[in-house]
Amino acid sequence: MVKLFNITAITILSLCLAACGGKNEDTLRGRLQSVYTFTPEGNTDTSVSSHTSSVEEGKSVSVGFRTGGTIRRLAADEGTYVRKGQVLGYLDEVDYQLGVDQLMTQYDQLSSEIRRLEDMHARGNVSDNDYEKAVAGFNQLRTQLDMAKNKLAYTQLVAPVSGYVVDRMMEEGEMAGAGTPVFRIVDNSSVETTVALSPAAYSMKDKIVKCIGKSAATGDAEIPLDIIGFIPDGDSNSLFRLRLRIPDSLRDRLLPGMNMGVDIHYRSDSGSDLRRIPSRALFERDGKSYVWTISPADSTVTANEVTIVGAPEGKDSMVRGLPDGSRIVAVGVHHLHDGEKVSVIADISDLKEKVAL
Repeated sequence: MVKLFNITAITILSLCLAACGGKNEDTLRGRLQSVYTFTPEGNTDTSVSSHTSSVEEGKSVSVGFRTGGTIRRLAADEGTYVRKGQVLGYLDEVDYQLGVDQLMTQYDQLSSEIRRLEDMHARGNVSDNDYEKAVAGFNQLRTQLDMAKNKLAYTQLVAPVSGYVVDRMMEEGEMAGAGTPVFRIVDNSSVETTVALSPAAYSMKDKIVKCIGKSAATGDAEIPLDIIGFIPDGDSNSLFRLRLRIPDSLRDRLLPGMNMGVDIHYRSDSGSDLRRIPSRALFERDGKSYVWTISPADSTVTANEVTIVGAPEGKDSMVRGLPDGSRIVAVGVHHLHDGEKVSVIADISDLKEKVAL
């Protein structure tokens, strides 16, 4: 009897344990594991070449009269700041004025004649051929008058841009030919710098990521420089030129002639598919390295094989094999299984300094 009781008690106890065990397994299976994630960025490793240059004006303009003559007066000296449209000099305009006056007299006379011929042509007293010849002659005279007026206007030398006069190459009383430079004006509305590149550096122009300038005039603060363009013709030293625009906010502090250092950052194509990830996000399986990637659709994890390339920092590793936009599990990778659904606490990509993991 006692033996039967013991057997029965053991059987009941076993059934209870089995029931409790099954209930606990179901509970664990239904609970989501909470994880921290990390979103790797593309490789930002670059190579840098350093250069010395100087600040240059954005544009230098040589200014001359558009017609020839004797310079009567110049209204600007070296160092003078001039504005666009300002008159800088005058030629002796007497002969040009006489030419305009003569043509104007002829024009007025012919205008009266043309009006008279129009009335006669309308009444049929002048043939079409004679009338058309008279009109053609009148139009030709009008063109000559316009040209004479333009030449008279060209006896004034007008500044095409605002800036400083840096060279005055002629003086009053000299004979200036059409287009002969009289002044050189520096347009200081923008400033730039030019870097000489070797043929090898020029061949990498498509890999330039950014250009950073530094100058003692700005306390050696980093100055972002925009690429204006490349001059593809090599100079006598087989160097090619890269033109860089300096921010307009600094044009009053960085003046033409000041020295500047320029660092050119080049993208490293050999590492373009590398990703920097936390080393603790890696785990091994069958001698291979993996990370857990999270599906954005249902938050399930999948083992993604990667190749470890290097460890640039103690807590990070460089890997290859992660698709762009991947989000990986950063902590707790050894307790997950393929297809398991997880609950994301936070992404530590932007919180690495705030979250102690």
